[in-house]
Amino acid sequence: MSFSALDAAQATTAAPVLQAERIRSLDFLRGLAIIGMLVANIPWHAGDSMSRLSDPDISSVVAWLAQYLVFDQRFMPMFAMLFGAGALLLSSRPSAPSLFASYFMTRMLVLFLLGVAHAYLLWPGDILITYAVCAPFLLLALNWSPSRLIVIGVFLKSINLVFNQWPEVYEETLERALFSWWVDYGDAPSSIVEAYAGNYGDLFAYNAWRNQFIQWTALPYFRIWNALGFMFIGMALFKLGVLQGARPPKFYRRMIVFALAVGAPFVVYGVFARIGANPTVGPYLGFTHELPLRSITFLLGCAVSSFAVLGCAHLFFQRYVGSVTAPIERVGRMALTNYLLHSVVFLLVFHVFKVLPFDALDHDALFMLVLMTWAFQIAFSWIWLSHFKQGPVEALWRKLTAAIV
Repeated sequence: MSFSALDAAQATTAAPVLQAERIRSLDFLRGLAIIGMLVANIPWHAGDSMSRLSDPDISSVVAWLAQYLVFDQRFMPMFAMLFGAGALLLSSRPSAPSLFASYFMTRMLVLFLLGVAHAYLLWPGDILITYAVCAPFLLLALNWSPSRLIVIGVFLKSINLVFNQWPEVYEETLERALFSWWVDYGDAPSSIVEAYAGNYGDLFAYNAWRNQFIQWTALPYFRIWNALGFMFIGMALFKLGVLQGARPPKFYRRMIVFALAVGAPFVVYGVFARIGANPTVGPYLGFTHELPLRSITFLLGCAVSSFAVLGCAHLFFQRYVGSVTAPIERVGRMALTNYLLHSVVFLLVFHVFKVLPFDALDHDALFMLVLMTWAFQIAFSWIWLSHFKQGPVEALWRKLTAAIV
C-alpha cells in the first residue's frame, strides 16, 4: 500500500476508533503484550543473562530456542505501539489543546517518577522511564500523517539497529559527545548474585550502580530509538484503524504472511548465529560457527515479525471475543499494575524469601515460573476488577496526576 493510500485510509477508519469493542481489542493487546513481555524479561528477573544455559538438555534447549524464536523482542513493540496509540486516545477527549498538553505532561511526569521508583527499589530493567522521556515527542506528532509517522518510526528503529550491531558508531558519536568526558560508573558494589543473596541494602546499592547505564546513559544508546520508533508506528496504525482491529480479517492475514515472509528468515539466521556463539547451546547442538551480523539480523527479523504477532492477536480476538478473551483483557486493563507486579513477585521469590536460587535456573524452569505467574496475574486481575474499576497502580497514577494538575 502506498503512503498516499495509507493517508487516505485514515478517513475511512476514524469512525470506529472510540467504539467500545475497539477499546476491548486494545485491552486484549495490552494484556497479551504484558504476558508476552514476561517471557522476554524473566531471564533478567531471575538472573544476569538471557543467553546463558548452564545445563543443556532437550527441555532446556527447546525452551531456550522458543525464547528467541517466538518471544524475545516480539511483544515490546506491541506495548510501545499501544503507548503511542494511548496518546492519541487521550488527545481525542474534549479539551483545549493547551489543557491536554499540560495534563499529558503531568501524567508522564508521574509515570517517570513511578519508573524511577521501580528501577531503584525493585528492578533496574524498568521501561517506564524511557516511555516518559519519549512522551514530549508524541505530543509533537499528534497531527502528523500516518505516512510521516511510519517513515520517522522506521528511521528511528534503524538507528537502534545500527547502534546494536556496531556499538562503536554510538561510542564515537553520542557517547563521546554526551558521556565519555564526564561519566565514571565506578566499580560495582558487589556482583548481582551477591546483591540478591545479601540484604536489601546490598540490592539497592547494586541497582543504583547498574541504573547509571541501564537507565540513564542507555537512553540515547538503544532505548529511545527503539521505543519511540514503535510508538510513532503505533500512532500511524491507530490512525489507520489497524491497531484497534477495525480492518477485516483478510487484512490481518495478509499482514501475517508478509511479516513472516520478510521477518522469519532474519530471525532464523539470528538464532543460528546465537547458537554458534553460545558456549553451551552451540556444542550441545553441534553448531559452533561464528556468523556475522548476529545482532542486526535478529533484531530486524524480530521487529518485522512482531507485526505477525499483532495480526494473529487481532484474528484471535475477532474470532473469540467474549469469555475467551476476557481474562486477557482484564490483565490489559491493569497493564501498569501487572507490569510492576512482575518485579514485586520476583523480588520476593529470589531475594526476600529466597524460594529459588538467583541466576541458577535454565530456561525450561523459567518457563514453568512464567506459567505460574500468568495464572496468578489472570486470577488477580479478574478478582480485583470484580471489585474496583481500575488497577491499584492505575488508580494511584490518576490520583497523583489530578493532585498535581
